[in-house]
Amino acid sequence: MRRKIYSCCMLIALLAACRKDDSHYAPDTPDDFKVSVEPKTSYKAGDTVQFRLAGDPDMIVFYSGEFGKHYEYRERTSEAGVSKLVFQAAMTQGVLPGLDTLQLLVSTDLKGYDAAGIAAATWMNITNRNSKWPTALSATFKTSDSIDLSDLNPASQVNIAFRFTGKKVDMTQQRKWQIQNLSLTNRLADGTSSPLFNSFANTGWVECDVKNNKKAWNVGEWNVSASNSVNNSSGVAIRTAYPITFDPGIDSAVDDNEDWLLTSAVDLKTVRPDAGAVIKTSTALRLTSYNYIFKAPGIYNVVFWAVNARVNGSAGVARQVQITVAP
Repeated sequence: MRRKIYSCCMLIALLAACRKDDSHYAPDTPDDFKVSVEPKTSYKAGDTVQFRLAGDPDMIVFYSGEFGKHYEYRERTSEAGVSKLVFQAAMTQGVLPGLDTLQLLVSTDLKGYDAAGIAAATWMNITNRNSKWPTALSATFKTSDSIDLSDLNPASQVNIAFRFTGKKVDMTQQRKWQIQNLSLTNRLADGTSSPLFNSFANTGWVECDVKNNKKAWNVGEWNVSASNSVNNSSGVAIRTAYPITFDPGIDSAVDDNEDWLLTSAVDLKTVRPDAGAVIKTSTALRLTSYNYIFKAPGIYNVVFWAVNARVNGSAGVARQVQITVAP
């Protein structure tokens, strides 16, 4: 009899312990979470809007409805927009007009970042899309046009390249070029702008020698970067920040030269998902109101995303309020 009573007590204790540990159960949807704006939904730019909150979910994320802060775009990662390329260039050596050239090209089928890969790829010469190339020897950088690449949107990958070609001419130095501040942006019709190359490191610069066996762009090459070497295979110090320099040296009558500067591949349709502001976490006290100031006039679909989370999952609910902001 004692053994049976002891067994029952152990079972009751075990069940009680399981109830206290809810990590094995799916979280409840926070249906009791409510949002209201009183006493009005129309404001002027610069006014403080107070949102009243009911319920106590584990987490609350606020989407104001402004550019880059739309709830409906929180998982959007791809959409065709207007793709614009901008960079700065300077040339500081060589006899004008010179026989050497710097061309701007793009490819949608580059497979390898070496001479064989470049030769096998199909390249589109878009040098003429930029009307603002440097025309004088100067250390001052000249900003390019905002070059439209939207016609390449259907491609799943695009590589951008600067191709230097120099000719051997007696008593003439080949051109020395510098490139800096390259940016590529995908701008959508709703005004959202997503940077595709927003830093030197993210652009993934690689140089490749095609002729003359002298790697003269001072960035890494295929399988050689600043992370594993100080110099490239030609002994040129690898640059880790702008400007990028093509330096053929100061000697005259240098042999014919061809060197490529390549970016990593990018999908021009890439979009940065819209982001909300986390205004409550699971460790915070219950939140009963939230204040926000809209600085520009417009009609904003404001969304509060409330979430209950457990080890094995989460459940959420969206509450929307429309706010009109006058000038």
